[in-house]
Amino acid sequence: MLKRFVNLVCVLVLSTPAFAAPPDITMPELVVTASRWEEPAESVPQDMVVITRSEIEKKGVPFVTDLLRLQPDLQVVQNGGPGTNATLLMRGGGGNQVLVMVDGIKFNSPATGSADLSGLLTTDIERIEVIKGPQSTLYGSEAMAGVVNIITKKGAGKLKADLSVEGGSFATVKTAGSVSGGTERTNYRLSATWFDTDGIPIAKNGSVPNGNTNTSISARLGANPTDRSAIELNLRYGTDKTQLDNYEFGVGPVDTLNYVQNRENYLLAATGKIFPWKNYEQSLTLSFLRDDLNSTDPVTAYNNFRTRSTTELLDWQHTLELQPLTVTGGFAYRYESVNNVGSFDKSVDNKAGYLNAKLALLDDALILNAGLRYDNHATFGDAITYRTGVLYYLKPLGIRFKANLGSGFRAPSLNELYYPYYGNLDLKAEKSTGYDVGLEKELFDKKLVLGATWFSQRYRNLIQTNFATYSADNIGNAQTDGVEVNVSAQPLENLRVSAAYTWLDAVNKDTGAFLPLRPRNKFTSSLVYTIAKLTVIGEYQYVSKRYDSSLQRDISSYSIVNLKGSYVLHKNLALFVRIDNLLDKSYEEVAGYGTPGLAVYGGVKVTY
Repeated sequence: MLKRFVNLVCVLVLSTPAFAAPPDITMPELVVTASRWEEPAESVPQDMVVITRSEIEKKGVPFVTDLLRLQPDLQVVQNGGPGTNATLLMRGGGGNQVLVMVDGIKFNSPATGSADLSGLLTTDIERIEVIKGPQSTLYGSEAMAGVVNIITKKGAGKLKADLSVEGGSFATVKTAGSVSGGTERTNYRLSATWFDTDGIPIAKNGSVPNGNTNTSISARLGANPTDRSAIELNLRYGTDKTQLDNYEFGVGPVDTLNYVQNRENYLLAATGKIFPWKNYEQSLTLSFLRDDLNSTDPVTAYNNFRTRSTTELLDWQHTLELQPLTVTGGFAYRYESVNNVGSFDKSVDNKAGYLNAKLALLDDALILNAGLRYDNHATFGDAITYRTGVLYYLKPLGIRFKANLGSGFRAPSLNELYYPYYGNLDLKAEKSTGYDVGLEKELFDKKLVLGATWFSQRYRNLIQTNFATYSADNIGNAQTDGVEVNVSAQPLENLRVSAAYTWLDAVNKDTGAFLPLRPRNKFTSSLVYTIAKLTVIGEYQYVSKRYDSSLQRDISSYSIVNLKGSYVLHKNLALFVRIDNLLDKSYEEVAGYGTPGLAVYGGVKVTY
């Protein structure tokens, strides 16, 4: 089966026209998520992926979910088209076991524990850093299977402005603009995006499209009052309106009229840094995230609800660089509250202390990493997590060896603690232990890079519904094992090809059943041809059969092909077009929910 998919990708590669052009200039990639300080990506022991701004601009997709779907080790689960709930699965972990952050600020809902990615647009994103495996030592609850950090753009240099407009299938229109700049002492970036679509039927067998309107405004402001201090403000506001379909138990989603969900959220974050001396940094971050979800349906009573949730964070971090040792540690406080109007209005808090050390030896060829964290949660009590990792770069052979071991936990969500007749105040935290081993080989002056990672993770005390009491209970255990293989090649100066495959075995240890919505096989590939003014991209994705427990049936495997292109008419003017689902395949991410067929979009971007 896999051989046929590989052959199809080869056909796509060979049938795409070639262009002569100079290659993109590749700069050393710096990341901040792996250790909570800025460091080269090549010195990170953890298994990680970075989606760069260059990739985001070339792909031209409107939503973060569109970027994450093409990662072979991630699975996006969305209940329909734009605006419908979208969660992320990683290494067999559930949506509430993956921590999603925006500029280092937790985005997961305190009500459900998971992050709804449906409203996150790509326009203002600089890059996305994905760290795989247990990361609770640095980030606490929810970071059991991994962390996704969505990092937004900063302003710099002379005044810059840009405006883009695009439209296409399903009466879709998107406009975005920004103004940015900076001096030696200050920087600023202001941006706004508006997205509107008639959408597709959420019910796979439905006939009524479900529309979505999304508006996002953000500001990122920074200043360096002195040579040894810095201040940054991050302000974001978003609102979206989505038409939904009703859900009938045992049947799935069905067409309905006038069922509407309105969401309003805003983030306020401030970070102050001081540098008492050259190699010592203190930072204090305060943030406030508010999400207001209002659902109305004149026909079905249980579709009417309003939930207001808030997350307040304080993080005081210290980083000390004592070459070759770097140590970071700090104190974190998190307060979460949920007001499910008419059901419950509760809050919890969590206090934590963390410490992480990284040692570079043998001219940075050997990296040792270790960390420890203590959490005290208001309901379940204490949790201690750890991690350790090693990276060894055998420079003469161009081989990198990585190995990691760590633990994670997830605190019960407020719904699991307090929802009437379901919540359980005696719940314990979910726990996980995971390890991975990986190799990366560079050939032909890095024009060919091969990589492989084996991972294993055990989940304990999983919170599930106890059907004897119909309440939440710690009755689940799971085991996930997998292999990730990837290759990246530049056979020609103007051609880059990449492919990756993930095999996953995710099993409920109590029943022996495969965990729902986890594909055993996922394969992705892409090619990029670049000429001075023209870029052409082809993408292919295969997802194998999955089981959906909600409707108790298998979801068929599917393959998707996308084509994209952009052309620079002038240094300040570019045209772009993309064709999604080129072969107009019918498929499901969740049983009974619709997905877009063949869709064509085009637009123009002006910069100054």
